[in-house]
Amino acid sequence: MSLAEMLVASAILLAVTAAVGTVAMRAQTTFRVQPEVADMQQRGRVAVAALGHDLMMAGAGLSSTALAGPLVLHLPPIAPYRRGQSDDGARAGVFYRSDALSLLYVPATHAEADILHTIDTGRDLIVDPAPNCGAVVHERVCGFTVGMRVFLLDPSGAYDLATVTDVAADRLRVQYAAALAASYDGNAVIAEAAAPTYFLKADPATGAFQLMRYDGYRTDRPVVDNVVAFRVEYFGDPRPPVPLPPLVAAGDPVRPLTTYGPPAPALAVDDARDTWGAGENCVFINGPAPRLPAMAAGPSPIRLDPALLRDGPWCPDAGHAVRFDADLLRIRRVRVVVRVQVAVAAMRGPAGRLFGLGGTSTSAEFFAPDQQLVLDVAPRNLGVTP
Repeated sequence: MSLAEMLVASAILLAVTAAVGTVAMRAQTTFRVQPEVADMQQRGRVAVAALGHDLMMAGAGLSSTALAGPLVLHLPPIAPYRRGQSDDGARAGVFYRSDALSLLYVPATHAEADILHTIDTGRDLIVDPAPNCGAVVHERVCGFTVGMRVFLLDPSGAYDLATVTDVAADRLRVQYAAALAASYDGNAVIAEAAAPTYFLKADPATGAFQLMRYDGYRTDRPVVDNVVAFRVEYFGDPRPPVPLPPLVAAGDPVRPLTTYGPPAPALAVDDARDTWGAGENCVFINGPAPRLPAMAAGPSPIRLDPALLRDGPWCPDAGHAVRFDADLLRIRRVRVVVRVQVAVAAMRGPAGRLFGLGGTSTSAEFFAPDQQLVLDVAPRNLGVTP
């Protein structure tokens, strides 16, 4: 073999070796990156599944009490702030956060009862439920058990979240966190409640970026880690609330009296539980006239400006500790945007379009860009068709 032939053979061998090495390096990079990408996608699916389940249930209401029907007839099932017994946003004057979503619904167990009488001890409320609400035994009254999360609802729209601490004979004792929004002494109801709040916990100093779920009582638990963005948008009914025909006979089944929101009292009746005039409340004025304006023609939900959700009119009225903006009763559809990042900083490049939080990678081959998921949900328990 001549020297020239040896040089040519060596060059070919080197070229083939370099090509194989490049392929091997890229395969190794792919092998390292793809599991992290799969983990990121799985975390996104977990977040969307948790949010989707609670959103679909939002607004599920009572079935066998005087206030039967979807919760939107009395209070907002969806609120853009933290709601519960700990750090309640409304009590602190916080009525909108773009990174918080509170939901409220009655679970399928349907532990519920009309309230005959209450005694407020200053921290606990002793509740006498109406009879015939189910089997009454020493550990269960009307389906309520110790530790159960409940809400108390007044016909005016005032409500409080509480926890059952004792069941004795035919009486309940529930614990609340702050001053009650109403006395709930007659004409009110008590029911089991699911009241989760989802919010973003972002702490750049410690690197803790988590989607959290608050249970409405005391506990905040992480749903998924490395969530760098959580944003909620709201779409609502552009039409104002409309009164529905009243009950004709005493034996008629209970049905809604408005398309949404609490019905106004009779024209000559002044409800002493609020500061509105006779025949008025937070959604109606002068009897059947809506207080809320029409925002557009047609029933299709329109995007609600965040400013609209925190400027009133307030329900039950502006003086209530747990007041809410009446426009929250319009909400019919929710859009949630969740953005998750890869957990390994060495697979994130500079902060920008690909990465919400920059990393240490300088090679595009090691990039694992953030994944963004958009969830649009129209809960089935919102609104009543006239």
